[in-house]
Amino acid sequence: MRNLTSAARITLLLLLVAQLLLSGCWSRIEINDRLLVVAMFIDEAADNSVQLTLGYAKPNQISSQSGGEAPSTEAPYATVSGKGRNISEAYRNIQTNISREIFWGQVKMIVVGETCARKGLAPLLDFVDRKSGIPLKTYILVAKGEAREVADFPTQIEKFPSEVFRELVTRKKVISGSVKHFLTAEEYGRGMILGYVAANTDKSSGTQITVLGSALFQDSAMTGKMDSYTTRGAMWLRGNIKDAVITFASPTDGKLISILVMDAKSKIVPHVRGSEISYTLQLDVESIIDSSESAIDLEDPSVLSNLESLLSEQIEERIQKAFQESQKSATDAYQLGAYLAWYYPKVWKASNKDWSSIYKERVRLNVETKARIRLMGAMKNPEEAGR
Repeated sequence: MRNLTSAARITLLLLLVAQLLLSGCWSRIEINDRLLVVAMFIDEAADNSVQLTLGYAKPNQISSQSGGEAPSTEAPYATVSGKGRNISEAYRNIQTNISREIFWGQVKMIVVGETCARKGLAPLLDFVDRKSGIPLKTYILVAKGEAREVADFPTQIEKFPSEVFRELVTRKKVISGSVKHFLTAEEYGRGMILGYVAANTDKSSGTQITVLGSALFQDSAMTGKMDSYTTRGAMWLRGNIKDAVITFASPTDGKLISILVMDAKSKIVPHVRGSEISYTLQLDVESIIDSSESAIDLEDPSVLSNLESLLSEQIEERIQKAFQESQKSATDAYQLGAYLAWYYPKVWKASNKDWSSIYKERVRLNVETKARIRLMGAMKNPEEAGR
């Protein structure tokens, strides 16, 4: 170095720096050294410890299917389980016994067993909050019984079982609740609602998962549940409705008519009068006749107007039932407190600490539905069709 000119020394130094830059990040973990976790299943074990089950994509199956070889008949998905005094310890016990580094960035779904859910999801939310790799939009579901019962089942359509859950939520067949929703709920009354599912014991039906309804939460602990019928009303309140079929008896002959909701727009407005707090849910619903066994004259405007009124009544009945069930559990599962905070910040500031009891005893809900039925396709009288 002593015999080199100053220009040569600078050039050599630049080459050394470039070499260091090209070497990459020292802490980087190559994709071939990672285990891509796509789902988490959490249960309480018999000894009060945590049972953590991770669903992951099989690395050898992914690599073999991407190299132009014939597709393997082996499932590209598997699970691994571990126990610990908390989720973190269970995760570390799993990590100790596998050859790859667990990667959380592809987690799409978290399923929690009912016993664990009733004890509270605070430990789970804390774990996820500290694992920056787990997306906040990750959905959470509650499983009847143990979550691991739905962790691993053969799929005919989706590649991974976790994709079945994700599709049910994104297509709004199950009420949606994510990590982000839970964190938001902590600011507005601490109430929450999640989808409630179970493993289907009747394998002859061709479906592996049964949607049972929804689970209600207060302060991150499960306090109650609602059946599928009532949960549909909750989905209207949450704005989760994508499409819905509502079936009721014809006012003329009692035979069934099914109406398909194609679009629904909603708006929630709070009202404060003295100590009374109420909300108005305004619904604008577009629908079509999906099927009719009745001889009702659907081309008569007065008949159609009557059906629209009946449809509005059916929707409002479901919504009110879902609202009343949440009041019984003293849980603002629909975050109505957030609307109070936006419209009446002073009232919310004075009410938020006791919001659970206020919600149960003093809050009222009014539903205003404007339902329209648009006829589509050919129609024929059932009596004429039988001739």
